[in-house]
Amino acid sequence: MTSRQRCKIAMKGGIPDCVPVIPQICHPHAIKVLGLDFRKTMIEAIRNPYLVNELQIECARFYGVDGVRVWIHHEVIDNLYDNGENVWQIDPLTGKTIARLDFKGGGKMIPLDEKVIIKNEQDIENIPVIDAETLLKDEKYEKTGKLIENAKKDLFVITSPGPITVQFATTVRGKSQTFIDLIENPQLIKKILHRATKVAIEKSVAMLKLGVDAIMLGDTFGGVIGPEFFKEFCVPYFKMFVDEIKKYDVCIYIHVCGNSTQLFELMAETGVDCIEPLDPLGGVQVKDAKTRLLGKTAIMGGVNTLKLAHGTLDEVKQDIKRCLSEGAWQGGYILACGDMLPTEASPEKVFAMIESAHSYKYQQEANHEK
Repeated sequence: MTSRQRCKIAMKGGIPDCVPVIPQICHPHAIKVLGLDFRKTMIEAIRNPYLVNELQIECARFYGVDGVRVWIHHEVIDNLYDNGENVWQIDPLTGKTIARLDFKGGGKMIPLDEKVIIKNEQDIENIPVIDAETLLKDEKYEKTGKLIENAKKDLFVITSPGPITVQFATTVRGKSQTFIDLIENPQLIKKILHRATKVAIEKSVAMLKLGVDAIMLGDTFGGVIGPEFFKEFCVPYFKMFVDEIKKYDVCIYIHVCGNSTQLFELMAETGVDCIEPLDPLGGVQVKDAKTRLLGKTAIMGGVNTLKLAHGTLDEVKQDIKRCLSEGAWQGGYILACGDMLPTEASPEKVFAMIESAHSYKYQQEANHEK
């Protein structure tokens, strides 16, 4: 069974030949593991966003994992100033610093100030909804398509159209204003989210035509809003997306960081195939997720990222064993981190994930219940 077959079966709730491993490799970890100059390559990846995908694919092959995420990347960011400590993006018109490179997180540029792009309902129409066929003519998609074709030779390929619910609203209204709007101007937020979902659908269709195997829907703010708000402001747009994309032979999963425990059933209602990352640092328990979601959706994740970063190899192996025991019985489980694979994680810990998962013997009942 190939990695692509294995991941698809597991993400659809089935029992493959072994438990797949998708450890959420991001390029900062890949840079370290591949022995490249960390600071220099992080800066280069901002100027050449295709390098991010190349590094992640190379790292995935180095480990022999089953799946990798390939991003639809931002435009090239230039006008950078490196003072030896921080790397700043400079506005060419004003000469002011507008963003800082995040060396310790995901390697993105962090804006210094939030911009309110959508000031009223009329502004929503300025968010362009570009159809998939037009997107495919863009050089950005053409280059990404070649990377996907290469990755699919031995990897299950995942992409993301970007956030479509509350997190998207924060990018066009600012975080503080968005959370005020949820109470005082909910209709504006809903119209923004409807537009964002239409944009995401077209991006995803374009990537599906390039050959990706799965779509990740991410909403990092899902873990900081309660079930009532999630039901009102997230579920309808996830459903809208899933209903459209389910027409294609593709897996769809939701990524909600932090404490997603109170949202499990609501996420399952959207029709997605899988829920992740089951972050133990947010209080999520793989056992609880498996019990409540069995027969509804597959699950992915659960390995403690702090242990991957700073724990001993034995501690990580025990944590992996816990995740497999609680999550893999009856299939429908993919071993992965509770969020992105830490930059500091040693290769031995990732190899332990692969060895343990690929040698796991499926049970009809959870080991912890025997």
